[in-house]
Amino acid sequence: MRRFVGIILNAKYRVEKHIKNVENYLYGTMQNLFGVWWNKQAAREYAAKHPEEEKPADNDNSGLYY
Repeated sequence: MRRFVGIILNAKYRVEKHIKNVENYLYGTMQNLFGVWWNKQAAREYAAKHPEEEKPADNDNSGLYY
């Protein structure tokens, strides 16, 4: 629930700013989205190749900022 509230508040904050170039804003947003996806994918692949390493106890995505 905290994650979803954060998403909503961040979207509200972004809309309140004056956007001078919509294309650049969209590009930056999509770059961030794909960056998060790529990092998650790479982390899954790494974990699959290195099962001997200890996994974190909880998966609360505390390192991600939305």
